[in-house]
Amino acid sequence: MSVLEAKIAVTQVALVVIAVLLATAFTVGAVATGTWAWLVAVPMDLAGAVLVVVGGQRRRRTDGARGMAVSVLGGLLVVGSIWAAFVLGDLLAS
Repeated sequence: MSVLEAKIAVTQVALVVIAVLLATAFTVGAVATGTWAWLVAVPMDLAGAVLVVVGGQRRRRTDGARGMAVSVLGGLLVVGSIWAAFVLGDLLAS
């Protein structure tokens, strides 16, 4: 395994961990504060984590030829879930 492949693998594991932590935090936060709009982030985080895992498996199976776009899409879902939760929460609070 090259250094680049190792970095990609570590980043994918980190993204899955971050997605699970964010999903948990948004769920607990929504229940604690009553900001139910934050729950929009939970399926986005979980779908993002699944896409990162699927993209990583596809990348390893094809020796890096495929799967990176799927992983990037998953990462965008994880990061975008933060934006979506707060924007929807602000929109519904107005």
